[in-house]
Amino acid sequence: MTASEADVYINGLNKKVQPIARAVHDTLISLGCTSYVKTIYIGYDLNGEMVAASYGHGDHVEVALAVAEDHPDERLQDASHLTWRTLPLALNLTSTTSVKQTRSLFEEACSRVETKAHDVHRDNDYFVERKRGRRV
Repeated sequence: MTASEADVYINGLNKKVQPIARAVHDTLISLGCTSYVKTIYIGYDLNGEMVAASYGHGDHVEVALAVAEDHPDERLQDASHLTWRTLPLALNLTSTTSVKQTRSLFEEACSRVETKAHDVHRDNDYFVERKRGRRV
């Protein structure tokens, strides 16, 4: 059996981050998502619509999610630096426990995409303005 692209990506991360990335991956796959790997992230979608993107960092995994832009969960933070049009907020996960504790947010993102309730679609002007704001 050959390793999947996701396995290769996850195995290429450092030992601290590998189990976190694996837990994120397993959670999203268990919720019915399919995955694909780009150079620096794993993308997850349902029926061709993006649900999440997972990025391995040195000490955490950043996961952008298809949730409402004004979601009240304080664990979520702005993800405009990632420039995903439909993934406005992200989590920084530092342990497999934190993945388990945020499963409901993964479920919510999947549900929003599956039911077509997810209506976030940022245009180019949004990202241009955000970039200008970060420079000031």
